Amino acid sequence: MNNHEIKKDDMTLNVLSAVDADSQITQRSLAAELGIALGLTNAYFKKCVDKGLVKIKQIPKKRYSYYLTKKGFTEKARLSAEYLKYSFNFLKNTKVECEKIIKICIDNNNLSIVLSDKSDFAEILILSALDTKVDIIGVLGNEENKYCGKKVIKSLKNINNVDVIIMTKLENSNSRFDYLKKKYKKYNIIIPQFLNIDGEET
Repeated sequence: MNNHEIKKDDMTLNVLSAVDADSQITQRSLAAELGIALGLTNAYFKKCVDKGLVKIKQIPKKRYSYYLTKKGFTEKARLSAEYLKYSFNFLKNTKVECEKIIKICIDNNNLSIVLSDKSDFAEILILSALDTKVDIIGVLGNEENKYCGKKVIKSLKNINNVDVIIMTKLENSNSRFDYLKKKYKKYNIIIPQFLNIDGEET
């Protein structure tokens, strides 16, 4: 399953779960809850209706009530199981990748590390680095002061003790890598193998 298919399944599961939890939920409130455009939410609602997963019932005051069909409940259960399976495999594979990266850093005496972005992978890497020789001194970003106990760094301009940057962005990682490579030319950037970016992979 590729990333595009995973995102589509996640969105469908979000819609089905929302309808199951609140039959009178509005598409506007769901869009706000998920942090996505209303038009995209409308499109996924329509697909769920077209596939026979959700039915619409008009209620007084020109409002609508949504409910899952039998097919909708079955699909929600299937997608939930797929999500748990993907999450477990992601965690297992990512932990192995983190241990591999940390070993490479230690072997090359690259002990002061900055992570490129906040992400699930970054969180697992921070936890994996505990009680090792490496020091994750911060995560690049523009918001917040701390992330998982690490400093959020806007720029490396005034930081001198960085040995290496590790790519931790999971989406649009190619463009992010190109940006970092141009901005921070003097630093090596370690790329986890599963990101499939042309560069200095582990």
